[in-house]
Amino acid sequence: MSSTDEAGQDPAVRETPAVKATGAGTDRLLKTEDLTMQFGGLTAIDSVEFGVREGELRCLIGPNGAGKSTLLKLITGRHVPTEGKIYYDGTDVTDLDPHQRVREGIGMKFQVPSVFESLTAAENVRLPLQRVVEGDLTEQVAAALARVGLAEEARTEAADLSHGQQQRLEIGMAAALDPNLLLLDEPVAGLSVEERREVANLVTRLNDEGITFVVIEHDIDFVDRIADEVTVLHQGDVFREAEIEAIRNDDAVRKIYLGAE
Repeated sequence: MSSTDEAGQDPAVRETPAVKATGAGTDRLLKTEDLTMQFGGLTAIDSVEFGVREGELRCLIGPNGAGKSTLLKLITGRHVPTEGKIYYDGTDVTDLDPHQRVREGIGMKFQVPSVFESLTAAENVRLPLQRVVEGDLTEQVAAALARVGLAEEARTEAADLSHGQQQRLEIGMAAALDPNLLLLDEPVAGLSVEERREVANLVTRLNDEGITFVVIEHDIDFVDRIADEVTVLHQGDVFREAEIEAIRNDDAVRKIYLGAE
């Protein structure tokens, strides 16, 4: 006979797969099971098992076409999986719409900045905030801009910001919603060395403040600077997972990703 809690219910009955995978009794915030995404006859994601611990800063690398962006779009609900499950913080989010996942605490910044160039930096930050916060947003907007080093650019139109500033602005827009998990798709693409350093410092600082990250990036030096652990995708599946030093020294990874002979 199984034990019951004070309400007379068997705890095991209520322990769903999502709770088992990412609930309070685990250190895992995100877990996918047999996640598959097919586009016609092409399998972009092939039965992927992928997990991220709470507070982790995970980098996702791999050659072009490996399925990295597709995986992130599945996690955020931009794509609906052909098969498999996505568990997040004790909840099965597989069938939730993107805006519902945002409310659950999942945020994303895509590769190409999607800021509104005709609006100021402050107005861009205000847009996502006003969807979830009522009342005067002046303090929240100012805090979000200060958080990403753009306090002095509050009244600057986004079109007049540098590419690096636009990237930081969009990270600030996502972080303003206080996500538990923030997904970044190539946040330093096209940036200068100094801008890459600024973004690296920003991401690691936000991670220290409690945001869990999954970051897609091709720049292995940037990955080396920020990552706790690295997942290598190849042909739609997880090829390796290890710390960056082991990834750098893995001959098989070098062949598929770094172009080594």
